[in-house]
Amino acid sequence: MAAYFIVCYDVKDPEEFAKYNPGSMPLIVATLAKHGGKILSVGQGSQWIADQRERTIVMEFPSVAAARAWEDDPEFLPARKLREASTTNRFEVMVEGFTPPNG
Repeated sequence: MAAYFIVCYDVKDPEEFAKYNPGSMPLIVATLAKHGGKILSVGQGSQWIADQRERTIVMEFPSVAAARAWEDDPEFLPARKLREASTTNRFEVMVEGFTPPNG
């Protein structure tokens, strides 16, 4: 079943963040593909109900296990560390998709 990895954050260091995005985007896209993932949405103007963040990214994977494998992939680790070092107020969640029961 499809899974979604939602990452939200505020950029605290724009110069350092630029090394992550756009600087690491080829690596990010390549490692996402390696784990069957893709970016569905990148929003800077998301409509928050509570606890607003500056940026929201929604990615789709074949499973939560695939999303976790991407986040833990040693090849992706340098980019992840850039994201973590240059952002604050992070919210990250991996959720399974939902298929309603028939009937």
